[in-house]
Amino acid sequence: MGTSNNTQRKSPQSGKILRIFAIVCIFISIVVGALSIPFVYESQTLWYKIGIDKILLRMGKIAGLLAAVLLLAQILLGVRGKTLEELFGVRSLVQWHRVNGVLVLVLVLSHVALVLIPEGIVNLPVGMKYWPEMVGAVLLLVIASTVVSSLLRQRMGFIYARWRIFHKLFGYLALALVGVHILFVSESFEHVVPRTALLLAVAAVVIILFGIKRVAYKKRQQGRK
Repeated sequence: MGTSNNTQRKSPQSGKILRIFAIVCIFISIVVGALSIPFVYESQTLWYKIGIDKILLRMGKIAGLLAAVLLLAQILLGVRGKTLEELFGVRSLVQWHRVNGVLVLVLVLSHVALVLIPEGIVNLPVGMKYWPEMVGAVLLLVIASTVVSSLLRQRMGFIYARWRIFHKLFGYLALALVGVHILFVSESFEHVVPRTALLLAVAAVVIILFGIKRVAYKKRQQGRK
């Protein structure tokens, strides 16, 4: 009897550990895959760079792709869902969401700086010809506004309910903008593998997002009955 009870207690715990391990492995695989793109699928801008300029530009692309991966993760951390809450706990997810948001902003700023330095500040990509870069500039403003308003919400006197709506809308807007920016700003994503991987990643986040929202809506409807 004692052995049987111990086995029953260990089984759920073992299942939880395996699910956490699977999530971590998937996340690491996505990060590694994303960071390999500037090396495997070089953009034309890298072909004409040498020395420190090429290193800085490649680092800028790596920073941008890592920021994109963490932004997708940020959306999932924000909506959480039953599975993540059971595995990691609400408190941990909220803390990771806050830290990850700041990290995304730091990486985006690094991306901008590292990409512009080799080109020269005087050669800023401005105009309709550079509309993918303009989308990136809007994305930077959206991310910066979201992070800063989150950190300074109480000091700025934002009402929580209104701030939450703003926070969600800007999060979803960032998801759309990052997909468009990456797809059209670099020749790397003209290749089938990177383009397909990006579209699948964004689609997966959207599907998970709608799934979690649908479950939450059904619960609210049942609670009103």
